[in-house]
Amino acid sequence: MEFAHHAPEGYQCPFCDLARDDFSNPKNLCRPGDVIYSDDLVLAFIASHGFEPNPGHVLITPRAHVELLYELPDDVAARIMTLTRDIAIAIKRAWSPDGVSTRQHNEPAGSQHVWHYHQHVLPRWHDDGFYFTPKRPIVDPAIRARKADELRAFLPAA
Repeated sequence: MEFAHHAPEGYQCPFCDLARDDFSNPKNLCRPGDVIYSDDLVLAFIASHGFEPNPGHVLITPRAHVELLYELPDDVAARIMTLTRDIAIAIKRAWSPDGVSTRQHNEPAGSQHVWHYHQHVLPRWHDDGFYFTPKRPIVDPAIRARKADELRAFLPAA
């Protein structure tokens, strides 16, 4: 299945530039000193935008340009998850937060704003106000079972 891409015409990907050590685009806020980890598949770096009151979180991206989670090759997806764990542990040890959150966005309706897959790894503190959404009501088990059946129909055979 093909998925729609949302990068505008002529898009110069800041994460691809970072992976190539190309800092010629003045709109790219990434800097060489942001990089924490790099290998042949992935790159981890400090995000240029922070979340107050405790700025400083990590983005993990594939080195190759992949816009959406739906398109990640298995080896890259596995490496991103392993590195996400390792970065979360490093955040706990280095900054002593009360917890760590991860999040990832796809497409405009999913709040994606850079058209290159990236996983956020964020330090969290009690009452940091990061999420302001109230808890949702419990979903009826029959609805949950129906939703599970709907998704199972589209999963690859194990």
